[in-house]
Amino acid sequence: MFGGMYRSEAWNEELAAGANARLPLDAPLPTQNVGFTGETLVVQCSGTYQLTFFGNYTFSSNSRLTFYITANGRTLAESVVEKATTLNAADSFERTVIVSLCANTTLRALVQNAAGSEGGFTGFLSIPENGMHLQVIRIGAYRSS
Repeated sequence: MFGGMYRSEAWNEELAAGANARLPLDAPLPTQNVGFTGETLVVQCSGTYQLTFFGNYTFSSNSRLTFYITANGRTLAESVVEKATTLNAADSFERTVIVSLCANTTLRALVQNAAGSEGGFTGFLSIPENGMHLQVIRIGAYRSS
């Protein structure tokens, strides 16, 4: 069981200090037992999964961005990647985590800009063509903790 989604075209959007935004993942990778509905992946079978989340981007101001994945609306703490940005400098990140997920879990990729009081500044987040990915691979049966 595997699947994923990615950003197929270049994308640019203003991200205010303190704001959160869904990352614009618009195209499915080949899937098996993982559904794709717009910017959301839906796990169709309980199990242990390897999630790989990576991206290339630029931000038009010095700030601090946090990239992360949510499962049913809750942040997966293991997926959080914090990045200090430099004015218009190209940067990237990659995070791979192992998590147990139940059937019908929805996964989304998001970004948060730090609040102004925490050094965040409004800017434009730019993602190049094919520049953001979220991949899901089932690696074992569900194990409760």
